[in-house]
Amino acid sequence: MSSRSLPEKYPKSRKKIFIGIAVVTIATSATAVTIGQFLVHQQNQNKEEVPDVKFMTFEVDKQKIAVGESANVLINVRNSEDKLIDNAKVVMTIEPTSYESYLSISNSSIQLPAFLGKDGRTGEVKDSITATATPAKEAVYIVKGIVLVNDVQTDIKEFPLTIYQ
Repeated sequence: MSSRSLPEKYPKSRKKIFIGIAVVTIATSATAVTIGQFLVHQQNQNKEEVPDVKFMTFEVDKQKIAVGESANVLINVRNSEDKLIDNAKVVMTIEPTSYESYLSISNSSIQLPAFLGKDGRTGEVKDSITATATPAKEAVYIVKGIVLVNDVQTDIKEFPLTIYQ
């Protein structure tokens, strides 16, 4: 049997296999391009939806407090959008989440006044964190401030807070 007899017997099946592979390759490439365009469009759309409302100030007066003392957090938020922003707030969180029996926050969700336009600011807003106890001789927590506009995060700041006996 010669080596030429096999291809001569099956030339149609080889063409069908080649065409099938080409169709699958083209379909896979088209799908990949479509998915890529969709993801890029979604990312661009998400970037456009997040308003430019950020902290100007997120400062604490003391990063180390004893049980019974308080740390005051000074907050000031600025709107850099040319439009009215009327549903903004700052949410204060503390990590680890088991802090509740050791710390209290005077206002964990601060509703901000409406920003009437570009360069609108909240003015200084104060929030207090009080150490009510400590789980050990000393404990360190991470305090975070998150700016939300229409429940979309626009900025986040944090600092460590040490509690001691």
